[in-house]
Amino acid sequence: MGYTALFVVCAVWLILLLLGLLVVRRELSILQDRVAVSGNAPADGLAVGAVAPPFPGLRDNDVVMFFFGDCEPCHEVATEVARSADPAGFACVVSDGTMPGSAEGFRRILHADSRALIGAEGAAVRERYKVHSGPFGVAVSGGLVVAKGVLRYADDIEQLYHAAYGPARVSPAPTSAQASAGQTSAGQASAGG
Repeated sequence: MGYTALFVVCAVWLILLLLGLLVVRRELSILQDRVAVSGNAPADGLAVGAVAPPFPGLRDNDVVMFFFGDCEPCHEVATEVARSADPAGFACVVSDGTMPGSAEGFRRILHADSRALIGAEGAAVRERYKVHSGPFGVAVSGGLVVAKGVLRYADDIEQLYHAAYGPARVSPAPTSAQASAGQTSAGQASAGG
C-alpha cells in the first residue's frame, strides 16, 4: 500500500507540473503575439541619426513639431509652444486631420513668431519626415535628427529644445509683471554690490 500512495502523489504532482507548463506556454505565446504585432507597427519619424530633409522654413538646428488641427492634445502642446520663451525656435507642421480646414484655425493658437507650415508645404514635410501622428516632435541639430517622440508634457518640448539648441531654457516667458519685478530686483542687486 505504501508504493501505491507514493505513485498517486507522484502522478498528481506530475499532472500539476504539466498544467503549470501549459499555462506558462500559453502566456508566452500571447506575449509573443503582442510583441510581433507591435513590432510591425510603423514607428513615426526618421531614425535618430538620419539626415533631416531640408525645407524652406526649416533650419539645421530646429525643433519640428507635427500637429493636427482637430486634435485636442495637439492644441494643448501648441499652447505650451506659444507660451515658451523662444516660440521662433519651433517649426510647426499642421495638417487638417479629419476636419477639412482645421489647420488654418490652428494657426491662431501658435505665437506670431512660431513658424507654421500648413497645406501642401506641411504635407510634404510630414511625408519626408515620415510622421503620421501628432502631437509629435523631432529635434534636429547640425542637420541630423537627434531626438524624436510623442509630445505629452511641457517637459517633452523642453527636452527636444535642449537636444536641438543646447541647454538654453524654453520655459514659459515671464509675464510683464514678473519681468519688471525681475528687473527691479536685478537693479537692486547690482546697486547694492
